[in-house]
Amino acid sequence: MTGDVLAFRFNSEDHSYTDLATGEELPHITGMLEKAGLIDSTWMTEDGRARGTAVHELTKQFDLDALDVETCRSPFRPYLLAHAKAMSILRPTMLAIEEAIVHPVLRFGGRPDRLIILNGVKGVWEIKSGAPERAHAIQLAMQSILAELRTGLPAAAHARYACYLKPSGKFSVEEFTDRRDFDRAREVIQRCCTA
Repeated sequence: MTGDVLAFRFNSEDHSYTDLATGEELPHITGMLEKAGLIDSTWMTEDGRARGTAVHELTKQFDLDALDVETCRSPFRPYLLAHAKAMSILRPTMLAIEEAIVHPVLRFGGRPDRLIILNGVKGVWEIKSGAPERAHAIQLAMQSILAELRTGLPAAAHARYACYLKPSGKFSVEEFTDRRDFDRAREVIQRCCTA
């Protein structure tokens, strides 16, 4: 599976994935979860979106060694401190940081926050600055399906983690282990990618 590729363009402004050969816009994970009714974006606020975007950029810069936590003056610094603490305690090896992936057969795209190795196991790592939601388990299962293309491992062999960063500078990590998440993820993919 790792040899299969599809030439695509990723637009970070609207998170769109376009097949370069056909010009077709491909479904993406968040949009598919919304279409399946697993997340309701009507409750997402502009403040929440701005926070999420800023936190993702800060944590990405930190993981790329392009940001000094001590000199960071962002209003979202507590989230960065939580991330830095999680990284110093858990010490995952980063395999990829926010790299867009398109599945050439299933024809959907996504951008896992991190592909990692933690405790000797390859996995996907999602950074969250809001509250836990049931859809996160499905989101990470879908990211694991995309990660197959990078790791060469079956999706279910990946560990799946969500790291919830808090404004207090603390964090919690949830590992999703229910194999039924993949059944639900494949139902969503089938519904959204074959329609």
